[in-house]
Amino acid sequence: MDVLLFSAVADNIKKEINHKCGLNLSQTRLLLYFAENDNSPLTMGRLAEGLNISLSTLSRQLQQARTKSYIEIVRSEKDSSKNVKLNEAGINKVKELQGFLIQIESNLFSSLTKHELSSFTKELEKVVEYSNAMELA
Repeated sequence: MDVLLFSAVADNIKKEINHKCGLNLSQTRLLLYFAENDNSPLTMGRLAEGLNISLSTLSRQLQQARTKSYIEIVRSEKDSSKNVKLNEAGINKVKELQGFLIQIESNLFSSLTKHELSSFTKELEKVVEYSNAMELA
């Protein structure tokens, strides 16, 4: 098996997201992370930790013009931390993105039966789990 096929599939998905939604991978991950957390305001530290990136990387990402148009940053009244959450445009973009991701998934797996898709998903989850374990070692 050519493991580089995973990269080819990922690259195609990233290109489609960029083409249809105008988002890069970092912006996509950020928006989806907020969606998974019900758009709860998060400190910069917690957000960086949740995205598994450094605080300086997160800070650079949040300064990108397109990213700025989807978020709201508010300084905490308690301390010097900053809280980040999606603004209305960000919430709308998440809905658009989620709908598009469903389309991508449907297109990718349209030739598989439900049983084949279920088996494929289970096996892929094992590969991801093993890959994550290798990363930690």
